[in-house]
Amino acid sequence: MVRIGNPGGNQYGGPQQQPQYGHPGMYQQPYPPQPPPRRSKLKPILGWIGVVVGGVLATVAASYIVDEINKKNDKGDKPVAENGVAFPDGYTPPPGVAFVDGAKFRASGDTGTWPDACTMLSDKEIQNAVPDSSIVGAREGRKAAKTPRNHECTVKLKLPNLQDPATPAKLTMTIKAIGDVGPVKDMYEKAKAEAAPFTGYEDLANKLFVQDAFRQNGKLNLYKQGAKPDSPGYYVVLDVSAQTKESTGANEAPDTWTKKAGPALVRVLNIKMTDD
Repeated sequence: MVRIGNPGGNQYGGPQQQPQYGHPGMYQQPYPPQPPPRRSKLKPILGWIGVVVGGVLATVAASYIVDEINKKNDKGDKPVAENGVAFPDGYTPPPGVAFVDGAKFRASGDTGTWPDACTMLSDKEIQNAVPDSSIVGAREGRKAAKTPRNHECTVKLKLPNLQDPATPAKLTMTIKAIGDVGPVKDMYEKAKAEAAPFTGYEDLANKLFVQDAFRQNGKLNLYKQGAKPDSPGYYVVLDVSAQTKESTGANEAPDTWTKKAGPALVRVLNIKMTDD
């Protein structure tokens, strides 16, 4: 009886041939022990760099997305510095896009070409610039000796934070001068120099979206000259005054509402004073 796998012979009784290593049916001989594979020092470093770079790129991407969302949500309500001059402290910046409802006007030294002061700012323009206001009563116009139309006009406004609800806020628009640049500019500069020594004066040159401006208590004096050689000069005054109170009930300074409501009204008026 011949046993399978007998080293002395095969299953047919012939001489046993030396099988090749790994021949089918044979028990595999173990390979010589191999040293464990070397761990690359470069892979962990590259992996760490990948994580860091990936994190940075993810952060940058997220920042970009947030930036784009903010831009889309920006409705133009932020102030825009004019001529590189920052907006003055204490004033409420006007919307980035001013709402203009009424027609623009172009006048000259002839008072017959001056607009009626009561048409310089419409009800919609005022209420859009001062959203918490409502107009009370009729407009009160006033003519000068040589002005066929009103050179001054007062609008009364109701505000939610008046110290005395029976005493409304007032917005008075006054045309001081319109005409040749030289005389109009001289009149403006004279008024500015006379106001400068007193308390309540503030130089606002290039800061309220006009070429030049100054505040005298509740009055905002504005100057504009057009770009064309024959453009007229405009000197107008907005008296923006109200006795208001804080949410705590304490009385606010007399010029608080001037600084809050004035800039938006000034911006609209500046657009309407045109040299087109």
